[in-house]
Amino acid sequence: MAFHFNIAREDLLKAAGNQQNITNKKRTMAILANILLEVGQNNVVFTGTDLDICLKETVPAEVFEEGVLTLPAKKLFELARESGAPVLTFKEEENNWVRITAGSSVYRLAGMVSDEFPEFPEYSQENMVTMDSQVMADLIDKTSYCIAHDKENMFTLTAALFKKFTEDDSHFLQMITSDGHRLSIMTREVDESVAGLRMDPITLIPRRGIQEIRKFCENRDSFSMGIEEKQAVLKSDDSLLILRLIKGEFPDFQSILNVITRDKVIRINRLAFLESLKRINLFTEDLFHAIKMEIDQNRIVLTSQNADFGSAKDDLEVEYDGDPVSIGFNCRYFIDALQVMEGEVVDACINSDESPCLISSEEDEGFLSIIMPMKL
Repeated sequence: MAFHFNIAREDLLKAAGNQQNITNKKRTMAILANILLEVGQNNVVFTGTDLDICLKETVPAEVFEEGVLTLPAKKLFELARESGAPVLTFKEEENNWVRITAGSSVYRLAGMVSDEFPEFPEYSQENMVTMDSQVMADLIDKTSYCIAHDKENMFTLTAALFKKFTEDDSHFLQMITSDGHRLSIMTREVDESVAGLRMDPITLIPRRGIQEIRKFCENRDSFSMGIEEKQAVLKSDDSLLILRLIKGEFPDFQSILNVITRDKVIRINRLAFLESLKRINLFTEDLFHAIKMEIDQNRIVLTSQNADFGSAKDDLEVEYDGDPVSIGFNCRYFIDALQVMEGEVVDACINSDESPCLISSEEDEGFLSIIMPMKL
């Protein structure tokens, strides 16, 4: 049956916009560039998938005729974005063409029948728990910056490790990420109901899955979440997100934590340190962003050198009374960590001239970052 309905521009823009990161990826099937529209009695269900991530959203609409068809996701989003009309009318015509009226503008958009569109994955609601959106958003915001990119040899580093544990009768969720050169850990305490979330000892959520979960957290206080053998499921009143998990082993991050002692602590003003690093980074080589840190009594000197442009030097007052330390690091790694942190003062622990640096803050509970040194 050919559909016919009216839909608010803002609702269409949001629904089509949320599908862009899913449908605009490289694909093996032409129909995966389309969104499935299922027009019901008083709503339209928008579904997009790339076979790894599936998103279904229900949007209210004034429906005259029900029906099912797929339309190009990118063109649908662009049309909604550029339209000035508050309401758009969709009317399916012969040969899967759709006539779209938006104020004085009229468009004809070629659709495709839904026969080849992949089936939406099945899932169980039995083991789903209520998740605080802010908790999940914090876990992702503090760790997603150091997930490895796809070119990384160890493919499990292209995912975030999602864990839960209980300590002293308190329940925690934890997210750990690494690209092989740095490590980020964020831990948040949760209530007992979230502790009922069933998870494998190793639950790896791919980078793009993490991005979609973060978007799912926006503009909602909570949602239901379940972790199954091969997929993670997130559900709200009007949206359903299912994403495929990665199988494999994650590096033993705990052993790295164990070798770092907190005997030599450098206390630094976070914003002053961040601004200094940004200045020094202007004169680093583009590939490695190498800088030298020389730490002595209550003072840290940062230097960088670029073969084409010259050099830079900056020094900061810090709280430190240990032995002198001279060590090299990738400047970008410090900048990335400091930008997601909160609080006025950060603690940096460096055992020796060849040891990793552990960054934390008393004002940013649950967050740790480890940055590996580099030879200059």
